[in-house]
Amino acid sequence: MIDLDATFTRFPRLETERLVLREFAPADVDAMFAIMSDARVLRYFGSLPMTTRDDALRRVEGIRSAFRKREGVRWAVERRIDGQLIGSCGFWRLLPEHARAEVGYELSPDTWGQGVMTEALRAVLAFGFSTMRLHSVEAQIHPANIGSQRVLEKLGFVREGYFRENYFDPIEQRFTDTAVYSLRA
Repeated sequence: MIDLDATFTRFPRLETERLVLREFAPADVDAMFAIMSDARVLRYFGSLPMTTRDDALRRVEGIRSAFRKREGVRWAVERRIDGQLIGSCGFWRLLPEHARAEVGYELSPDTWGQGVMTEALRAVLAFGFSTMRLHSVEAQIHPANIGSQRVLEKLGFVREGYFRENYFDPIEQRFTDTAVYSLRA
């Protein structure tokens, strides 16, 4: 069982060498919009790029609401050096009775290839396995998303499944495949 009290009593702040992972705040809306309106970021995300600041406001409010409702925990990822929001990551689709959750993430393209998401997820996974008491974590990605595949494999995830044409991709306007990765405690 997931330890819901340890997870959701107070928003957990995590820190790494280069990053601070913290609760989203209303002040993050503009940075969120800049990231989530970039077609490169949304290429494999499963939704179209944001077109208005209100889209980003709804996303930030949705992330904050999910935490209050104990439905997920998603961190704002900011650079320690300048406090700039560069992405987010966290757990959603929680299955408390199975001690399992799905991890999701996105990152500003100007930080791609620098090991930033690997560093952030390493802290998030440590929290998930120790504090939340997860037994396993799942990640579902578009099979063509090689960058995400590399991040997951660096962290020890193993591809355990492959679903053919199970997801309608709004960007490609067709059904696409999904690769499912998993990591156990």
